[in-house]
Amino acid sequence: MSTAEGLDYAFGRPTLAALKAAGVKFVCRYLSHSPSKNLTASKARQLSDAGIWIVVVWETTAQRALDGAAAGAGDAADAQAQAQACGMPAGRPVYFAVDWDASSGQQSAINAYLDGAASVLGRDRVGIYGGYGPVSRAPSSGHATWAWQTYAWSGGQWAKGAQLQQYSNGHTLGGVGCDYDRATTSDFGQWRIGVTPAGEGDDMAQVTSVGAEKTAAPQTIPAGGDGHALR
Repeated sequence: MSTAEGLDYAFGRPTLAALKAAGVKFVCRYLSHSPSKNLTASKARQLSDAGIWIVVVWETTAQRALDGAAAGAGDAADAQAQAQACGMPAGRPVYFAVDWDASSGQQSAINAYLDGAASVLGRDRVGIYGGYGPVSRAPSSGHATWAWQTYAWSGGQWAKGAQLQQYSNGHTLGGVGCDYDRATTSDFGQWRIGVTPAGEGDDMAQVTSVGAEKTAAPQTIPAGGDGHALR
């Protein structure tokens, strides 16, 4: 199989040996109200000790971001508590999932949700995950600072400025389903326990090269499918 520098996965957990053998440099992990898919403190420690960066994304239901500012504030508070319990350093962002083909008419509700999250985390720590439309609209209008785009619902377009791209899914690593991700910048919200990219001694060239190295073609998502391909 092809290897990937970045992966996201939910209920399954590839072993550290499988991640290292595949050349994985970072993983994108969940925070939510479903403990069985969440990042834990022990897993964060294992990944950190192995030198693998972590990015966190909050998702409960796919269309949660339509529930507005109060929902965003509540989710951000829960996300922050969970992330801190896992050892995430202060100042690192949380991506909030917009896990459907969101229309421009739904953007005002999504923006309100992100504004609610910003009221808890601060705008500079709010990220959005989604297809081309919401990932283009939210940052450009000042409602998110970080963006992680899936190729799903994107029509072959990549949003300018998105720090992460989920460019291919439906893969298996060590018997666990996962998606491939790549970074377009050296800082894409990653962390390890007690470590952030700023001043870090690792060879960050390995991270900055991710976007150029993987060329897997975008895939077609079946009707009803989603970018995270929740398992």
